[in-house]
Amino acid sequence: MHHRPQPPQPSLYDDYFVRQLVPPDHPLLVIDREVDFSFVRELVGELYCPDNGREARDPELLLRLCFLQSYCGLSDREVIDRAQTDLAFRLFLHLGLEDSLPHPSLLTVFRRRLGPERFQAIFNRSVTVAVERGLVKGRLVMVDSYGIVADLAIPRLRRLLMRLVRKALSMLSRFGAEASALMEEQAALLADESWWQSKELREKDVAAWFVLTQRVREAMAEAELPARAERFRACWLKLLDQVLQRQTKPKANERGDRLVSDVDPDARWSTRERGKKAMVGYKQQIAIDPEHEIITGALTTPANVDDTQPFEKLLDQHEANTQQRPEAAVADSGYSSGENRHALAERGMTDYVAPPTPKGHKQGKLSASDFEPEFDDEGVPQRVRCPAGHVAEGGRWKAEEQGWHFYFTKGQCEGCALRERCSKSKRGRTVFVSAYHREHADARARKDTPEFTAAQVARLEIERTFAYQQRRASHDRARFRGLDRVAIQVYLGCFMVNLVRIVRSTQPKREPRRRRR
Repeated sequence: MHHRPQPPQPSLYDDYFVRQLVPPDHPLLVIDREVDFSFVRELVGELYCPDNGREARDPELLLRLCFLQSYCGLSDREVIDRAQTDLAFRLFLHLGLEDSLPHPSLLTVFRRRLGPERFQAIFNRSVTVAVERGLVKGRLVMVDSYGIVADLAIPRLRRLLMRLVRKALSMLSRFGAEASALMEEQAALLADESWWQSKELREKDVAAWFVLTQRVREAMAEAELPARAERFRACWLKLLDQVLQRQTKPKANERGDRLVSDVDPDARWSTRERGKKAMVGYKQQIAIDPEHEIITGALTTPANVDDTQPFEKLLDQHEANTQQRPEAAVADSGYSSGENRHALAERGMTDYVAPPTPKGHKQGKLSASDFEPEFDDEGVPQRVRCPAGHVAEGGRWKAEEQGWHFYFTKGQCEGCALRERCSKSKRGRTVFVSAYHREHADARARKDTPEFTAAQVARLEIERTFAYQQRRASHDRARFRGLDRVAIQVYLGCFMVNLVRIVRSTQPKREPRRRRR
């Protein structure tokens, strides 16, 4: 049933004693005066029945509790316990000393009921407020990502197979399916403890668990289960298919997308980048307007997703939330791709995405950027000239790579003065010319301009947002499990940051204290 807002009726203690103990310039009270949280009632109105059931708790109260969770880095139980005794919390929640607080489990129900889509709408509301107050100028948009470590212990492959087989067989027996033969095979594998004696026996034991997992998957697909179990069957078939993919090793240049844990099936290993430690979890992708550092777009992806993929979605969110198209976009080299540079050109935005260092330049080698292709009127490369003056013609189109391969002959490369720096192949050098070669060349030419350098320096301010989220809300680690729930955590964190910065921009700046001699 809908919540019916009641007019506040403060008691003598609330109106005098509590106000005397909590200063009026307390940060939470300033946020309460400057920001209206009541918009959430209209946003979630359709989720409540208008005439049946008992009266619901106020959605505004629950949203304020979620804000306090992100603002102070608290769990569901911790935020309720602190609100029980913290007077500033009670004033922010519009609760009197005698008013009761909801059970901590209601916050879980509230998040599940709204889902990531409505929490994204809550975050978008904070951007709208910032735009209405003139805090978003829209001249430049900054994009960056930050890793969020998943809340799980990473099991070994054998342990993961054992757990999935045990849980799947338990589900089959619970719904009345015949699985006695599979359970006997499971018990035999568990009784065999010779796997730890050598590497060969360990590999043989893991192979046996893979065979049993495949048989359990087939039994799960063929079992006659009641209608209420179909949802569980689909979930378990997906999990078993994902773990069976780990039998085959990924190719050399293939981005891994393997199941890591059954506790959080959406978490993935991050790619190994130079200077960064690999982790299991997710990535927070955000877009920021640098004028007052307002977050204008936010996405959550598994950690193995390349940064180039969500770039255009962040630009779309920025334009939709701010109702304007920025003049330029700036990002680090992780967002550099031909598709993204082409998208910026189509939008009429200046490309300040950092180009990566050409492969081999740090070792003094020649890269494909050192070769000069010649294009026809339709933009198709006809020939490529190497730094030594040799020419290769007749490039072959590779659709999967979106570019052309040009091949220099063995005679052209033999005896060349640049051969040691160019190629070690017994044949001639192969040069790849991307379909977006001109976009990349323009970006490399723009790299040394003062405007590009200033944009990259401004981009470093986005690290303050990540540091604030990590310090204030422990945002470097996932509080929940699953992509949708972690996305809710990200939207709440960005909502909190925006409200803090909106209020900060409206407060008068304090003069620095003068030092006494």
